[in-house]
Amino acid sequence: MLTNDDITIGILAGGRATRMNSQDKGLMLVHGIPIIKKIINKIENNSNNIVINANRNISKYESFNFQVIQDSLSDFQGPLAGIYSMLKNIRTNYLFTIPCDCPNFDWNVVKKFIDNFEETKDIHVAHNSLRSQPVFMLISKSMIDPLHDYLMSGNRKIDIFYKKNNFKYVYFNEDTSYFDNINTIEQLDEYNSK
Repeated sequence: MLTNDDITIGILAGGRATRMNSQDKGLMLVHGIPIIKKIINKIENNSNNIVINANRNISKYESFNFQVIQDSLSDFQGPLAGIYSMLKNIRTNYLFTIPCDCPNFDWNVVKKFIDNFEETKDIHVAHNSLRSQPVFMLISKSMIDPLHDYLMSGNRKIDIFYKKNNFKYVYFNEDTSYFDNINTIEQLDEYNSK
């Protein structure tokens, strides 16, 4: 049976954020709070195993008092590069990944993954009944080598990677807001106006 202690929570904050005028998305203010802090607030009562994947503003991310892991591959190669780098550095057998730009994230997402865990599967991926949400992923540490090989072959697409491996979907209602993310200045302004 999978427990909270078997999982490290990895927050992906290592992107370029080109649609946000290259602002660091994890540090964007949502109702006056850095969005990554909002996410941490939803996690830390349930888990102390938290790491942050970041490639900029390292000292600012370190100020949240969790380990900050930079991509081991250069040039901002996408979420899989961040997932790979975190997998290599965690002590637990599983990594649960969360993008840093989802202000509505809640621990219930992780709980549903735990409740639907299948030991025979190496990867569990969120699905909102309309489409997959693959950056919300529970991945076994046993996937380090396959992920390394996939990245070294020049591939970056996260959905192709998990479909090539032993995975299952964890289904959520299509109207859930857990997976809503902020990708543009306009979306940030709209969210802050609520």
